[in-house]
Amino acid sequence: MAIDFGTTFSSVSFALKADGEVHDITRWPRHLSSYPRTPTLNLYKKSAKDTIVEWGNAARLGMLKPNAHKDYILLRNFKLQLDETLARPPLENGISALDAITHYLTELHQYVLSEVRKGILQKYEPSQIQYCLGVPAMWSDTAKHTMRQAAINAGLIQESDPSIRLLLVSEPEAAAMYCETMVDRFEIEHGDRFMICDAGGGTVDLIVFEVSEPPGETRRLKEVTRGHGASCGSTFLDANMEKLLERKFKRYRNQIKANGWAAFMDTFIDMVKPMFDGQEDVLMQIPQAFGLEDLTDPDIDVEDGVICIPVQEVITEVYEPVISEVLSLIRQQLQQSRVCQSLFLVGGFGSSRYLEQRVRQEFSRSIGLIAIPIRPELAVVRGAVFTGLNTISVDVRVARRWYGVDANWPFEEGVDPESKKILSHDGRIRCKERFSSYVRPGQPISVDECVSKEYVTWTYPKGVESPLYVSTSPNEPRYVTDPDVKKFAECYVPMPKIPGVQPNTPVMFTLKIYFGLTEVRAEAVIHGLTVNCPLTMW
Repeated sequence: MAIDFGTTFSSVSFALKADGEVHDITRWPRHLSSYPRTPTLNLYKKSAKDTIVEWGNAARLGMLKPNAHKDYILLRNFKLQLDETLARPPLENGISALDAITHYLTELHQYVLSEVRKGILQKYEPSQIQYCLGVPAMWSDTAKHTMRQAAINAGLIQESDPSIRLLLVSEPEAAAMYCETMVDRFEIEHGDRFMICDAGGGTVDLIVFEVSEPPGETRRLKEVTRGHGASCGSTFLDANMEKLLERKFKRYRNQIKANGWAAFMDTFIDMVKPMFDGQEDVLMQIPQAFGLEDLTDPDIDVEDGVICIPVQEVITEVYEPVISEVLSLIRQQLQQSRVCQSLFLVGGFGSSRYLEQRVRQEFSRSIGLIAIPIRPELAVVRGAVFTGLNTISVDVRVARRWYGVDANWPFEEGVDPESKKILSHDGRIRCKERFSSYVRPGQPISVDECVSKEYVTWTYPKGVESPLYVSTSPNEPRYVTDPDVKKFAECYVPMPKIPGVQPNTPVMFTLKIYFGLTEVRAEAVIHGLTVNCPLTMW
């Protein structure tokens, strides 16, 4: 079962491993018709700010009631709290992003289970379900861990379950799996490269993949660029439009009820944004709840309750500030991969007519095929199902950051500061807090490839706590204390009982870390014994 927890909408799909047929959840609470996505919204009472009262479309409808803003708090876009590059204010009701996501996943999961167990899954127990949860490729390891913890807190799996029961899947990678099922339609062959531009409500993620299908072998994909992205999804169009409307209705703003303004914004989000192609002026009917449904004001182009916004104004103030960021991200991918035969736009924002038009204007000469696959808004969730089914795999990924550990290296006079000079157990003068790199940005890593380094501990039989560090610096950091180096996890190396070894005598061990998976995993080899090394995220 795959869950695409999105910034603005979420979706769920599943398949039985016996037949591999993908089923989408299309019936959601308080939806008038079947639709494979539901809003990512939480509704809370102001008197009980940590208890969710409605979720999804029911939360949206709850805020349209008269005076609802006096009694309730609607949380939206809380997925963006996990983007560490954004300086976002705390959530309105003061709860953490982990709690907000947990509340939403709990409600969504319970509802989906109740639905699927009425049908083809009625003979299955929840413990038999393997989950695949999409996460943006641009997220930090800490953000990914928060999503795993939210899934555990929401009851998808138990803390004690094997990690394989919950796979975190890179969203553009899942979308690549979905597009790969259409290779015959798009004539993608061995050696061809294609870019996935996963443009959603909050984030836009991009990676270039290469198809590997030598004669007689199973088709596989490998990353050929450092995936990257930014928070420049369609919710930022909403924010720009709201600023524009706030300016136009400034003289009337105090007269407009909160639920009326929310209904007005819904008109843009639900009616205008999906159809906008940059060709015609935007007409918006002022809703009755606005309190100004018969307004006529030539100064702001309103006549009989209908506002007309010139198309160039919408392009300049609403769309281009966001679209320009997306185009820049595509250029950066093309700089890494000089050759790219195809580009697929997926995600809810990826289906935007205006975005497609601008991408074609900018890149049709350098990219042969620019396409939007069928149901682009479901590319991630359906592709995540394919990941769980192992129908095709990505066997090479490209590291996005420096990863390393704290090490004591030989002291270099005139280079290392005196404050870092120490006398080690072996009697040598060393420099403490050196950054010992495991992986560099841009380094290709096979999914089953581990990076190994040997260490010695003098504290046997006590386990070893080894901090793991990450950096986005363009150059290799020298010290773990450098400003652009961040501790992201604590790796604990448990010491097994080693016959004949006395306490506090040196013990050699090899620390092996797997960076080719969506989540970092570690193990150690100590006197021939392999032990799992749990990671505690910071």
